[in-house]
Amino acid sequence: MIKKISTLFFSPTGTTSKITKQISKAFNLPKSHFNLSLKKLRTKHQNLSFNSDELVIIGVPVYAGRIPAFLEEYFSKIMGNNTPAIFIVVYGNRDYDDALLELKELFEKRGFIGIAAGAFIGEHSYTSRVATNRPDIDDLAKAFIFGKNIKKRLGLISEMDASSLKVKGNYPYKERIAVPLISPETTEACKSCGICAEVCPTEAISFTDFNTIKAEDCIRCHSCVKNCPEEAKIFTHDMIRNITQKLITNFSLPKKEVELFM
Repeated sequence: MIKKISTLFFSPTGTTSKITKQISKAFNLPKSHFNLSLKKLRTKHQNLSFNSDELVIIGVPVYAGRIPAFLEEYFSKIMGNNTPAIFIVVYGNRDYDDALLELKELFEKRGFIGIAAGAFIGEHSYTSRVATNRPDIDDLAKAFIFGKNIKKRLGLISEMDASSLKVKGNYPYKERIAVPLISPETTEACKSCGICAEVCPTEAISFTDFNTIKAEDCIRCHSCVKNCPEEAKIFTHDMIRNITQKLITNFSLPKKEVELFM
């Protein structure tokens, strides 16, 4: 019998957290939310472990068809004990490629039993012109109903094993793309409010000089860009500009739909 629900998510621009929390609302049980979107929070939540009477909802954004690379080491420290889990990826209307399979296999090797999974769509971190305002009302409704359907099936967990859940994806996983060191620039519009440094998931932005950014630590999540009230953080690198234009041209439409697996 499940006694507790936990969500475990990395969500620098907020889309993944919306989905994981919406699924959790379907369960009238005590809840814990583990937000991994800041380095200090990941440090605080290191070496987490979960038992068989807990249900864990694990969510990440898709980075070029894979889970975020820097999370792999952190995730390797999390342990389950025949812990039922729901795996969630959120992508910006292009494709999630092998990310969902990768997330599932990583956690099933750590003692979790996959009972359900889903691929949802969120506004692309590079541009609001792709998957604009998603997850939208319909997406959130589907997430809640998904949670309700999982709740109905929880009594069958004892009959399931880690190999029973099938999701889309291929192994070997899609090769990660090598990219040059890229970081955002700060314009004269900056008012030194410090929000960009507070929301940066890798602490790449200096807390004393908001113009100073460690490019080697930047993961191009655009959290600083999305959260700056003055729109003072921008990416001007040609590679980012070209990718953004290709996304707008090729993936603004058609509108991708949620994919669910149980």
